[in-house]
Amino acid sequence: MYLINGQLRDDVTPESALELLRKSLPRLLSSPIDSDTVIESAAHFATQLQTRSLDLSLDDDQYQGLIDFCQRSNLSTKLERELGQQPRSLRRIDYRQPSFESWHPLGLVVHITPGNAPMLAFCAILESLLAGNINWLRPSSSDQGLTARLLAALARCDTSGRLAEFVAVLPVNTSCIAQLCAKADGVSAWGAETALKAIRQQIPAGCRWIDWGHKVSFAYLSPDAATPSALDALADEVCLLDQQACSSPQWVLVDSNDPVVLRDLGERLAEAFKRRALHWPALVPTDQEASEITTRTAMAQLDQCFNHQTGQVWAGPGWRVIWEHHQTLAPSPLFRTILLKPVPRSLLTETLQPWRAVLQSCALMCPLAETPALVRTLVNAGVSRIAPCESIHDGYAGEPHDGVYALSRLSRRLSVSLPPDVLTGRATLDPVPSAPDRAHGPIMDKNAFTTQPIGPEAQLYFRSGGSSGTPALAGFSYRDFQRQMRAAADGMFCVGLDPSQDRVMNLFYGGNLYGGFFSFSNILEQMDVVHLPMGAPQDDDFSEVARLIVEQRVNVLIGMPSTLHRLFLKEQARLHAYAGIGKVFLGGEHPGEASRRLMESCGVSTIRSALYGSVDAGPLGHACRATADGVFHLMCETQHLEIVQLEQDVPVQANEIGRLLFTSRARQGQHVHRYDIGDTGRWIPGACPCGLETPRFELLQRHGKLVRIGTEFISPSALEHSVAIPIQIVLDHTADGIERMRVLADADPAWVHERLLTHEALANAVSSALLVVEVTACAEHSFTRNKHSGKNPLVIDRRK
Repeated sequence: MYLINGQLRDDVTPESALELLRKSLPRLLSSPIDSDTVIESAAHFATQLQTRSLDLSLDDDQYQGLIDFCQRSNLSTKLERELGQQPRSLRRIDYRQPSFESWHPLGLVVHITPGNAPMLAFCAILESLLAGNINWLRPSSSDQGLTARLLAALARCDTSGRLAEFVAVLPVNTSCIAQLCAKADGVSAWGAETALKAIRQQIPAGCRWIDWGHKVSFAYLSPDAATPSALDALADEVCLLDQQACSSPQWVLVDSNDPVVLRDLGERLAEAFKRRALHWPALVPTDQEASEITTRTAMAQLDQCFNHQTGQVWAGPGWRVIWEHHQTLAPSPLFRTILLKPVPRSLLTETLQPWRAVLQSCALMCPLAETPALVRTLVNAGVSRIAPCESIHDGYAGEPHDGVYALSRLSRRLSVSLPPDVLTGRATLDPVPSAPDRAHGPIMDKNAFTTQPIGPEAQLYFRSGGSSGTPALAGFSYRDFQRQMRAAADGMFCVGLDPSQDRVMNLFYGGNLYGGFFSFSNILEQMDVVHLPMGAPQDDDFSEVARLIVEQRVNVLIGMPSTLHRLFLKEQARLHAYAGIGKVFLGGEHPGEASRRLMESCGVSTIRSALYGSVDAGPLGHACRATADGVFHLMCETQHLEIVQLEQDVPVQANEIGRLLFTSRARQGQHVHRYDIGDTGRWIPGACPCGLETPRFELLQRHGKLVRIGTEFISPSALEHSVAIPIQIVLDHTADGIERMRVLADADPAWVHERLLTHEALANAVSSALLVVEVTACAEHSFTRNKHSGKNPLVIDRRK
């Protein structure tokens, strides 16, 4: 049964099928399938397998094996462990040099699979799809169309419709293998040495040869660990698959050269086979295989009788233990045939040396105290996998196979080097990703975000609002967080942070679940920049901060505008004399004009609101050296942005102002979908002079319930509620550049001032000298009105 473009067919010939498939190769090679599409499709396929809704001839173990292999978490872990996070991102290997690297699909991979593992072909194709390859499968004659049906069902689970073109099943005979491999970039073949040699001779020059030959596994046994239960476990693992798997033990090597010890172990191992063999249905060998078993057993007995070789043979219904008291190894004839050998640990490397190329698994059975030393000895001797005897066949998600990671063999590593003055400030050469399929549905407001349950994947929590009472929390998995911080690091690089020259002091606040200090510490670590994690002082004493800036030659400061304004205001004389701070990068709002003039008087030449983000959704945008304050590039790697009209869920037109809705890509810890963050903005059309193709937007005023005042997010309506009379809030700066909140109210100013400071977040900002609150008596009819609507706005933001 053929599988062509997702369709099961029996009306094609090998020649017509290959001709059809070859026509689409250039198009598919120019646009590889995305690993996220493969993982999502496999997860849907696993769900269908769980419901048994597919007409497949599988037993329960095969169903469960496929379900486990196709789990989203297992495939994501495999991809990340073998190729790294976002392996196909063509990014700088170091922010200091213009050299870029990434993993890329190999191209067309032809798979030739054996008949002794029915699920192997499907799993091999899924692995190769994960690497982004086009895959043509030549299954074994015993497959009977099973893999074609499995792959067709997988393709139907892909909502994009692309996956079907990247898999084909062509059950051609051996005479067509050369034709099948003619256009291949890689050939992945499984089998015995003779079969692999025959296939390799037919592949084109330059094609990558990915062979998976037969391997030998064994148990290494310390006599002290040979308990009845341990020997029972060894017998079980030998009988379970009748030694047909590469992980099945063929030898039992004993850490002793004493014939008395070996004889005793042989007798006890034979007893274990008597107890356990009947629990496992036996695979019946062919006549040729049975003849090999008989010959091997008889030759051992003849050596013991006529050549006076020390040893013995124990046998029972369908099993045998052959003890030969020397270190020369040979393959077992399998079918529950164990070769027992004396190999003291001092002889392990010498004994195993001729077999290094084919060694796979070792079931290590020894006392706990001896384990580390024996592991080192076995690894140095050539073993690529060590496991407990009772789980020698099981493994774990993402475990290397035969000493290698499969995905690296199915991929190629790219490098791009550019002149130093080309694409300055650009961290990747990646295209702008397309909009996520899920960019539709209801708008999520702050209440919807905070009331949703945080997912079980969340490992890192930050305070998200909740300035009074119990704080609301935003949850991230560590994978979420690292991915978002890397995007932020790329943004800081674009803004102008230079790891080759800059020495940075981090003056964000820390503690109380506040994420700023922690996040920027991670960003700077990812950039490998010299970093002094100072933190903003709580007592308005900046003398120690200024002293360290001078002593440690700090030339870049990062922090909130209010904190940095206080630093320059309080330590103006020292910082003016130092004149070594060249860059100030701000989080949150823009600096006031007075703050900017103050910093510039101390020698600062670059003052930028560098990053825009929120605790809930993470970093959202970054500035660049080519645009004005308030204009940000969208962090497309981690975020998708819509701008909709202020009053309805309709996209804005041209440069119309609207609400910013963010959808986080690949967010595990918490759902962030069309999240109304509370800010307004508009699109900035045209190409950016910095060279980045990512969309740009201008950040304008907030429209929601919270406003950042004195580094705190505060609800103006909550302030009005606390005084229980109409008020109007005007935000600006004092002559010294300190943020000021002027409140107009038709009441006693001292009483209003006292009531306002019952608000915890506002009181914190005032006590930290980051905000001045002034109250003026004013009749409500004298409040400033909106010239269009005639309404009295609660907040007038005049901060520049």
